[in-house]
Amino acid sequence: MPWTAWIGLALATVMVTAPKLEPPPVVLDLGPVVPTPAPSPKGAEHKRLITTITVQNSVDGETAVSFEATDLGVEANGKTHPIASQTYSFAEVKPELKASRDKMLQQLRDLERDMLQFVERAGPPKPRAPIAPGDSGGHR
Repeated sequence: MPWTAWIGLALATVMVTAPKLEPPPVVLDLGPVVPTPAPSPKGAEHKRLITTITVQNSVDGETAVSFEATDLGVEANGKTHPIASQTYSFAEVKPELKASRDKMLQQLRDLERDMLQFVERAGPPKPRAPIAPGDSGGHR
């Protein structure tokens, strides 16, 4: 299994087994869902939240950041249904968004420092096992 698959598997395991973290995500309340002409769900509140954040760093200093915002309809019984979602990237932003992007990137760098301190206290990553002679690295 390639090392990227191992990292993904490890992250998925941590995400599944990690206790629920507080505080909860920030959710923007957008009011009631506007009914559409087609049959629509029961009355629901329109909520927006950031559902995915992806940061890809490299040693040479390159960083790619993208995130997804999702609008949901939240019914009184707690049932949710997606209304819309869109992915945004820091790679190409309008000139009027550059200051906001730069601010978020600085906050991200602060978060990365905190995460690296967390790693040092929790225990650094374990080295991969050496590949034995004649082993193809797990590919069969």
